[in-house]
Amino acid sequence: MFLTGKNSILRKWILLLLLLPALLITLVAVYLNYYWKPILTQRIKEAVHNSTEGLYRVEFENIRVNFVTGRMNVSNIRFIPNSLVYERLKSDDLAPRHLYEFQISELILKRIKPWKIYSSGKLEMAAIEIDRPNLKVIFSKTNTKKVSEIQGIKRAYQHISPYLNSVKIGTIILKNADFKYIDLSAEAGEITTELKDLYIRISDLLIDSTSHLDRTRLYYTKDIYAELLGYKTITADGNYNIQFSEFKASTAGRYAHVRGFRLVPKFSEMEFSRKFKFQKERYFGQLENIELEHIDYKLLNQDRRLIASKLTINQGNLSVFLNRGMPDSIRDKGINFPQPAFRRFKLDTTIDSVILKDLQVNYSEFNPSSRRKGTLSFGAINGVLVNVTNDSINLIKNKFCKVELTSLLMNRGRLDMAMNLNLQDSKGTFDFSGKLGNLDAEMFNSAIRPLSLIEVKSGFINQMVFNGRGSTDGVKGNLTCYYNNLKIKLLERSENSSRLRNKGIASIFANSLIIKDDNPMKGQGVRKEVFNYYRPDRSSFFNMIWKGFAEALLNTIGFDAATQTEIKTRLRKIEIERSNREDRRDDRIRKRGIRRMNRSEPGTN
Repeated sequence: MFLTGKNSILRKWILLLLLLPALLITLVAVYLNYYWKPILTQRIKEAVHNSTEGLYRVEFENIRVNFVTGRMNVSNIRFIPNSLVYERLKSDDLAPRHLYEFQISELILKRIKPWKIYSSGKLEMAAIEIDRPNLKVIFSKTNTKKVSEIQGIKRAYQHISPYLNSVKIGTIILKNADFKYIDLSAEAGEITTELKDLYIRISDLLIDSTSHLDRTRLYYTKDIYAELLGYKTITADGNYNIQFSEFKASTAGRYAHVRGFRLVPKFSEMEFSRKFKFQKERYFGQLENIELEHIDYKLLNQDRRLIASKLTINQGNLSVFLNRGMPDSIRDKGINFPQPAFRRFKLDTTIDSVILKDLQVNYSEFNPSSRRKGTLSFGAINGVLVNVTNDSINLIKNKFCKVELTSLLMNRGRLDMAMNLNLQDSKGTFDFSGKLGNLDAEMFNSAIRPLSLIEVKSGFINQMVFNGRGSTDGVKGNLTCYYNNLKIKLLERSENSSRLRNKGIASIFANSLIIKDDNPMKGQGVRKEVFNYYRPDRSSFFNMIWKGFAEALLNTIGFDAATQTEIKTRLRKIEIERSNREDRRDDRIRKRGIRRMNRSEPGTN
């Protein structure tokens, strides 16, 4: 009994000795939280105000600190810029180009090491987690002086040094973030980009006396990683849906990747064309992989210059449709030539090389004369564009963009093409050369039958070589097409339907008297054609090149404009002669009828 009671008392003392430190720690933690909470609140607000020279202030409703677990919770945080201070900085050419504003319902700081703050003035923590933050970034093209030009400018460390010797945070995670980017620099006015449910992970944030010298850091971090899944939006004009399945970017990896990009029109081809007063191209596009590599994120952030080594576009197709039945556009389509179009791009951009892999492009037109659509196809497109830039600094070094492409024309004949684009020329000058391999000429029927009312009955292209120069004024050059056994049919549309029928007499006349079956003809030299097509305002870049080629090809087979006019003239003569024969026949029939009537009348001899 005595021993049992003694053991019971011993256990109670042991339990009391174990609980006493925990109780003391708890009491100290409660006291520190009570004592330090108002001080910490005031210090945070002062630090934000002083470290930003009054440009920003921070507000929050409550702050809870657990000194035992090293956890701190801050609720309903607002980080607000001061517009009056910003305008003053702008007038002194000291204003930053980006202005930030964010709102957070709750901020959680984990595994803070408070003893280091007291012992060595170092604020260290393992992680910060932020759920559903609302971030807004406003860009203005201010005349901000470079750091080297500003005397006495303070870095981040100098701002925190009165309070801390360093700040180190292992990971900052923003989940389900709503992000809005407002660009006030565009001539057309404010441009807003909104992203929802964005995931951002910031790794290894370090601010101390030497961290600003570390070239591997951006905003004092080793990496800023962003991810967005299942993005969907509608274009400003409401005519297209834009979506992609995945976006990833990393400042440490210096990359940005997009998967499953789609540009989907909301209306069918003819319905889309009728929504406008004039001809307007309708686009449908899908790209499975887009990868931008070796991005200079520091330049992108500081100077809005996108510098990257390589852009790879892998597996995709683009379909373009134009309804020629609508009135011609009053706008000069020369503004959409590659060079002026790229100059309108909002960012100063330089990409060393753009790699194209396994792409498909289809260009279609609806011809009101045939009431049908013709399509020109380019499959298995592979190639490279070197020096893609609109950056004035890089254009001084090199003003030419070199293009080398291979494809399958009508998904059958190999087409090799090279171009040199003068990126600085106001008229978009370029030169080109290329070669088309062997191809059955009948493969062109899906394009030329509806568009030109010509059908190839037979023929084989052995090779076609071409070269020339072009600009917004037009295109001119040389083309040689080697072919055999060419026969064509001239078509016309039936009066009461969209069916195309053979112009029998015209086709026979063209094949027997005009069309040159072969190039070279037996015993003759190779026919080489020169084309010189002056571009009307309504003609686009690719339409202009196609028209120049078509002119040369028709000349090669002997079916040039003068010959077509001659055929039409002869056909009119044939029609007139046939009509005269029919009139004479009708006149003879009428006269025979009159004579019969006269013989049948009584009293007629």
